[in-house]
Amino acid sequence: MIHGQLNSNQLKALQDTLSNLELPQKKRQRLLWRIAKYGVIQAAKRNVRNQQSPDGRSWPVRKGAWRKKMLRNMPKLLHIREMPETDAVRIYLQGGNYRNGKQNVPAGVVGYAQQHGMRVQVNRRQVQKTVDRERMATIKQAKKLRDLGYQVKKGKRWRKPPIKEITATMKFIQAGAMIKKLSGKAVKNSWSFEVPAREFLGLNDEEFSKALARQLQGIGYGA
Repeated sequence: MIHGQLNSNQLKALQDTLSNLELPQKKRQRLLWRIAKYGVIQAAKRNVRNQQSPDGRSWPVRKGAWRKKMLRNMPKLLHIREMPETDAVRIYLQGGNYRNGKQNVPAGVVGYAQQHGMRVQVNRRQVQKTVDRERMATIKQAKKLRDLGYQVKKGKRWRKPPIKEITATMKFIQAGAMIKKLSGKAVKNSWSFEVPAREFLGLNDEEFSKALARQLQGIGYGA
C-alpha cells in the first residue's frame, strides 16, 4: 500500500467539515470521491509534471545520461475504489505492465518504491535468471572492450576487432565478463542499489484547502 493519504491536519479538517455540515451519507461519499479524483490524483499529475514532491522539493535526478521525465505514466494508473461501509475511498495503482525479467511486477510495488524509496540487495544468481543469454553485446560494451585493449587472433597476428564485429559475434554476458577481466575488477557475488524517494501522491496544505472548498461547491455546499 502506498501511504500517500492526507496528513493528520488535512484529515482533521476534512473530518470537521463532514461533521459540521452533517452531510447525508451519499453526499459524504461523493465529496470523498471528488477530493480523490480532482484533488489527490490531479495533484499527482501536477507533481509528476513538475518533477517534485507535494511540498515543492525537486526529485532526485536519474543517474546516467537518460534525462526524460520520471514517472510519466504513474498518474494514469491511479484508480479510486469507493468504500461506503467505512466512509472512505481508496486510491490504488493498477496496470502499467511492469516486469522484472520475465516476472510481472504489480504497479503498486513500483509506486511504493518510488513514493518511499527503497534499498535493494541483489545477488548474482538472481541477475543471471533475468539475463537474456541470446542477447548480443551492445555498442557501449564494444567501445569499452576496445578501450581496454581487447584483441582477437587472426592467423598469426592479433588485431583489435571493430565495434560492428564485436556486436555481431559476442554475447552480452560474454562481453560483460571480458570487460571485468580486462579491467581487473573483482567479480561481485552480490551488490545493492537504492531507489531514492520521489513522492508523487499527496497534497500540500494549501492545495488541500483549495480542493476541499472547490469540491464542496461541486456537491452544492459552500460559497
